[in-house]
Amino acid sequence: MAGETQVDPRMAAAVRHAAKELGYEANSAARVLRGGRSGSIALILAFNELDSLRGTFFTSVLKGAAKGLYAGEIQPVLLPADNDDGDRIPRFLRSGAVDGAIVILQHEITHLARALADSPVPIAWVGRPRVDLPPDAIVVDSDNYGGGRLAARALVEAGRRRLGIIAGPRDMEPARDRVRGWRDELTELGIDRTPIVHGDFTLVSGSAAMARLLQRHPDLDGVFASSDLMASGAIQVLQAAGHEIPTDVAVVGFDDVVIAATMNPTLTTVRQPLEDMGRVAAETILAVVKGGTVNRQPILETVLVQRESA
Repeated sequence: MAGETQVDPRMAAAVRHAAKELGYEANSAARVLRGGRSGSIALILAFNELDSLRGTFFTSVLKGAAKGLYAGEIQPVLLPADNDDGDRIPRFLRSGAVDGAIVILQHEITHLARALADSPVPIAWVGRPRVDLPPDAIVVDSDNYGGGRLAARALVEAGRRRLGIIAGPRDMEPARDRVRGWRDELTELGIDRTPIVHGDFTLVSGSAAMARLLQRHPDLDGVFASSDLMASGAIQVLQAAGHEIPTDVAVVGFDDVVIAATMNPTLTTVRQPLEDMGRVAAETILAVVKGGTVNRQPILETVLVQRESA
């Protein structure tokens, strides 16, 4: 029935009626071949995030993106990516099976930014990748710089002066922005230098980083761990070394995932609006697919959530 220009109107009406009666649905592959939209958006995420869907950055972003696509009557297509993925996902995007893709950025798959540079469909990044993007790229992020400032201010206002930071990967722009905000706020507050170690946003890396910090600076009284999972690992190491939280050492995290409100003590943290970031990514890419005008690089506000650890 595609392109009914050569079909008698009465015949076309009869065919439509019969299709409705039989529950016929248009073939999506045929629609793609005709140049139409597929009605699907890919959700690209790191394979290892599928090990545990609870309590991570990824979970809330995925939920928000799925809700946004659902509201737009669009089918999400899950595309897990490994750290050695080469052409598999770019090849799928070139197939015409989806109208666009949302990349829920984790350190393990930042290499995909280069592979997706020539994607024939629009890409929305949740979090900025480590490679240069074109000026009109779709990037949805939180105010990482402002969040770093919030963490520094919270620790100083809690009376802490011997501070350290567990930063994220050096090659991730959001991690660097948090460090810049931290340093700028402390400089304005009269604290010029603080030790820094790096992790990869995981609990294990937070433990290892905190152990290094303690070894070099055993008199620390405040720590900013720039993810909640790293903060959890840091607190475990501090408690094992005999430090009470927050009496001896105050700790501030970043993200406000489930673990922040359930650990002991509960974690003071900088909240990213994770679900909103996923939703906005979905709404933005749908607007672009439909040819609309939209802010392609929204920055969502971060806020401090005060709990027991600082």
